[in-house]
Amino acid sequence: MVLPVIYRKLRLVVHRLARRRFLLLALIFSTLWILSALLFYIAEHERITLGESFYWALITMATVGYGDIVPTTTAGRVVAGLAAVFGIAVYTLFISTLADYFLDATVRAAMGLGVLRHKKILVVGEGPVCDEAVRELVANGYRDEVGWLRETQPKGRPPVDYVVGGLDEEDLERAGLEGVEHVIVCYEDDSKNLHAAALVKSLNPKAKVTVLAKDKATMRILKQMGVDSIVPMSVLGRLLASTAFEPAVTAFISDATSAREGVDLSEQEATGMETIEEIEKESGARVVAVIDPGGNVRIPKPGEKPGKGEKIVLVRRTRQE
Repeated sequence: MVLPVIYRKLRLVVHRLARRRFLLLALIFSTLWILSALLFYIAEHERITLGESFYWALITMATVGYGDIVPTTTAGRVVAGLAAVFGIAVYTLFISTLADYFLDATVRAAMGLGVLRHKKILVVGEGPVCDEAVRELVANGYRDEVGWLRETQPKGRPPVDYVVGGLDEEDLERAGLEGVEHVIVCYEDDSKNLHAAALVKSLNPKAKVTVLAKDKATMRILKQMGVDSIVPMSVLGRLLASTAFEPAVTAFISDATSAREGVDLSEQEATGMETIEEIEKESGARVVAVIDPGGNVRIPKPGEKPGKGEKIVLVRRTRQE
């Protein structure tokens, strides 16, 4: 009864070590090193110490062979030959394992199967809205700070690092959710957006969450969940309607909401110390609106000093005409 139990335990240990190839290689190397040193000491103990034997074994397995310690007995020469052969085998196996590791990591990253690290912004979802969000983030200079979790492989190489996965805890962790500061959820399905927002809030309560929503019920639930920003799909309907009688306004909004076009809208927090004119001179942009902490928007008057904590909306040129 004891032998089968020991066999199963050893088999389990070997299986786990095989999954950790570098640990297995270290164990094999250490075993061969110790065994070679002990055998060499047994064969040459009359002229060397145990410490010198371990030094000799390490140098011999590394195929360096300084020649300061050489075998003088037949048994010692046999041990030396075996140590050299096993040393070459282990080092070759280590190099091939290292190459496989980096190749595997590269392939996994290219297929979206890797792990994202050191990202500040995470986009969750896929579709035209998500595509545009990613492109806009890149245009604003956030390429290296953006990660993207999507459900399917993209047709081409996305402009940012991405992982392929579903809406579950494991895939969100692979996407680096724990360390991000802002999450953009942009599915075109409200149920997915609600599910994603709930998971994100539970796994990273500190992250600021922006969610796309279609109907009012979804918006109400998202507000109750504590979502920081909600972008209603109805905005697109208003924009479409405006093209019928205010095409110039629509053109401006489309242009101003993208850093890739001629002008760009941005925001900054008011200090309470500067007038509108001073803010415009310092920023090189035109102040178009001020938003108070309650979300109320107003057009500032000349000479006005926006209060501390209020948001200032500016429009600036992004390219020279």
